[in-house]
Amino acid sequence: MKKSILILSIAILHVLSLHLHNAAAQVQVDTDKMDLYFNTLFENNRFIGSVTILSGDEVVFNKAYGKADESGVPVSPESIYRIGSIAKTYTAVMIMQLIEQGEITLDTRLAEFFPELPNADKITIEQLLRHKSGLYNFTNLPEYMEYYTEPKTREELIEIFIEAGTSFDAGEGTEYSNTAFVTLGFIIEDVTGKPFAEAFEGMIAEPLGLKRTYVGDGIDTSTGEVESFKYTEGNWQLQPQTDMSIPGAAGAVVANSYETAYFFRALFDGKLLSNESLAKMQTFDGPFGLGLIQFPFNEKTAYGHNGGIDGFLSTAAIFTDQDITFSVLANGVNYNFNNILVGLLSITFGEEFEIPEFVDREPITLSGEELKLYSGTYSSPQFPLDITVFHEDGKLKAQATGQGAFELTILDHQTMTVEAAGIEMVFEEKEDGRYKAFNFSQGGLSLRFRLEEE
Repeated sequence: MKKSILILSIAILHVLSLHLHNAAAQVQVDTDKMDLYFNTLFENNRFIGSVTILSGDEVVFNKAYGKADESGVPVSPESIYRIGSIAKTYTAVMIMQLIEQGEITLDTRLAEFFPELPNADKITIEQLLRHKSGLYNFTNLPEYMEYYTEPKTREELIEIFIEAGTSFDAGEGTEYSNTAFVTLGFIIEDVTGKPFAEAFEGMIAEPLGLKRTYVGDGIDTSTGEVESFKYTEGNWQLQPQTDMSIPGAAGAVVANSYETAYFFRALFDGKLLSNESLAKMQTFDGPFGLGLIQFPFNEKTAYGHNGGIDGFLSTAAIFTDQDITFSVLANGVNYNFNNILVGLLSITFGEEFEIPEFVDREPITLSGEELKLYSGTYSSPQFPLDITVFHEDGKLKAQATGQGAFELTILDHQTMTVEAAGIEMVFEEKEDGRYKAFNFSQGGLSLRFRLEEE
């Protein structure tokens, strides 16, 4: 749940129903190639998880690859995953439902519920939804890693939020904030008078008939829930579990792949909100709508969200013009997740795509002059820290603002990794003797950094 891909553009809602009902026949998915692609990823220890593609209401692809738990029981299309920050879309829908009921408004101030939080008299519900509240993202705190596997009460979390403070005044910036969405969950509890899990069941799961989507607790493999893994030293290693009392409305939802895709299809088909409310969710002020992110693929645009928690990675979204909905839920990834999605979408839309061939690569060594090509300070508008790349003692290193430096393993002239941390940096846009940008991926985070002007 720590961070999300941030990508952009806006669709026109008043033609949405026409698109959803008439476009499905326009896309014919090569399911054999799709299956070959994900089997190739699985067989080369790059991916374990489940994949669903809907064309309209029709399920055109719904398969699973790999293992569900440490004993080796295989995953299935029914397997239930932690979906991380995709939960934020569900939470946003619940907030919009309460707005439709007249319980709150987008302009309702946080102070009506939590006056003790910093800037509560200035922060609105809309700013919480858009990551413009300024409430510091508590999962970025160094001490988060000391307690994330232990339960926290609501009161303890509020105290953490107070101590974390703010990054900027309400509405004056944008910073991804799990703090904001956990707080929205508390607001839902106060307005409905129910625990978040119970409110979720009544507002989301029951209306859509979802049987394998709910607010999770500890992973119970006997019910079809899967564990997560990281590929280390030639094996998939079991990962620790975040205690779900901590992410709450920001990332505690679990689901299978089909029901995750179906949720987005149902949302955009008017089964949960009015057209007016859905239109508001699709308005973007900066990189975020109200609980939605945009994913461009060539000239097409999808609406959805992604997430990452404890080694689980996930993305689900709908291309409204083509009426194609997809969901990828992984409990283990050893490959650039964005590349996995590009392959899926290329095959889905019949675009040229070659199934990758995987070979183990030995690191290479570059000269001091060559290392200079990467040096500089890079920044991303969707990430609060800069990353400085430099060379020292014949090694290429990187350092995020306020953090320790780490050595980069050089696999080729563009691809650098930190295997222990699951980091990959792919350098691009070589101009005037140096690289101008790199794509950074780690867990569920995938961002583009550009070289700052000197």
